Amino acid sequence: VSESKFSSVIPDIIAGTINGIIIIVSAMALAALVFTGPLAGFLPQGIGILLVGSLIFALFSAFTSKFPIILSAPQDIPIAILALMALTLIASDGAHWSGSELFSFMFMAIGMTSVLVGIFFYILGQFKLGKLVRFIPYPVVGGFLAGTGWLIVKFSFSMMTDQDLTLESALTFFNQPLLIKWLPGFVFGVGMLLAGRFFSHYLLYLAILLGGIIIFYLVMYFLGYSFSSLENLGYLLGPFPKGGLSPGLLHVHLSSFQWNVYFAHLPAIATMMVLSAISVLFNYSGLELTVKKDFNLDRELKITGLSNILVGIGGGSPGYLT
Repeated sequence: VSESKFSSVIPDIIAGTINGIIIIVSAMALAALVFTGPLAGFLPQGIGILLVGSLIFALFSAFTSKFPIILSAPQDIPIAILALMALTLIASDGAHWSGSELFSFMFMAIGMTSVLVGIFFYILGQFKLGKLVRFIPYPVVGGFLAGTGWLIVKFSFSMMTDQDLTLESALTFFNQPLLIKWLPGFVFGVGMLLAGRFFSHYLLYLAILLGGIIIFYLVMYFLGYSFSSLENLGYLLGPFPKGGLSPGLLHVHLSSFQWNVYFAHLPAIATMMVLSAISVLFNYSGLELTVKKDFNLDRELKITGLSNILVGIGGGSPGYLT
């Protein structure tokens, strides 16, 4: 019996380690989508916001989940909408705001959005309305997901090149200075996508991630780049401020929060709530097929809602089953 327990513990530890690494990398990538441009100086705090939210989601899942493999984390659909909010803010109301004012608003907006998403999920679950979202036509869902995907692609290219990707500027991305910046990331992303299609192993993504990091440093070493030069050229995160990744406490920013500016984005946030609810139900439906077990979807919506409210109070980003 002891050997059986030991043999099951090792894969669990490996799986937990892999999930932890993936969540950390995802938090860094998702934060970079929002905290760009005038907000780039606050990227370390943005990463901290995502990491704190990920920790709360993980702990909440561990204590409330009825199935051991369920893990919630910040998701890309809410982040895409929040990134669009930041971009719109920088181009309009916040055009003359300082970086600190922009960060203060976005920190509060992220937390506030998580609370609203949590309340919406809980209401759906409490009144057993979860299945209603399945009546939304597929073309509507698909169209919005396609738009969200485009936003993620657009912000990813902007993050890698520090240039805004538009139809007018698309051709300039094939000039050598910009091409060198985005092509490796593009190849890495396509390679990860193809590997996931043809191989199925719990160490796959960890191996790809570590392999990508090793290859990057080997190539840069032979090209003569030092660590500091890579940092100065924008290939690495940092240098981090003395305060580290800590975003601080959310309530400090409450008194200066521009509620009227936030309310102007409610239509996009409401759409994101509905799409997030659909994603939650789709993810649980897929999990039901995988484990061959039925879940109480209304209960899961309530639990997911409570976790988002808790994460929002801490200033974290909306999330759900990953």
